[in-house]
Amino acid sequence: MTQKEFEKRLKLLKDNYNSYITRKNTADTSHYNGIYERYVNPVLTCDSIPLEWRYDLNYATNPNLLERIGVNAVFNSGAVYYNGKFILAARVEGADRKSYFAVCESDNGIDNFKFRSRPVSIPIYGEAETNVYDMRLTVHSDGWIYGLFCSER
Repeated sequence: MTQKEFEKRLKLLKDNYNSYITRKNTADTSHYNGIYERYVNPVLTCDSIPLEWRYDLNYATNPNLLERIGVNAVFNSGAVYYNGKFILAARVEGADRKSYFAVCESDNGIDNFKFRSRPVSIPIYGEAETNVYDMRLTVHSDGWIYGLFCSER
């Protein structure tokens, strides 16, 4: 692929990504039961993961613009409302079936979730985890958000 083709494909990827993460999520009124509303789109999917996490966006090191870190799914988010934002700590499952956590936020909790710049870095204590999942969040009176999660060793 030439650099011009690379830049054209990169622009298409970015345009599609931005359209996807900024789309409006609407209520599906055909499923309303008087208590809660269901929405047409899930708030997060594998397509919600930032492009720079999935791709090496440098022509010199990835001239074919191949995905470097595949994402299989995004699910089991812990959630809190904090400082006027809905905060999710999502489990991101890679194509290799290993998971990591990533934090994103939205103003309304329904759409337009944006991930923070990097996934969560978890220190290793003792034997390293094989996998992590099911984070749940709580806001503490000290001003921090704490997450509890399962890990496999």
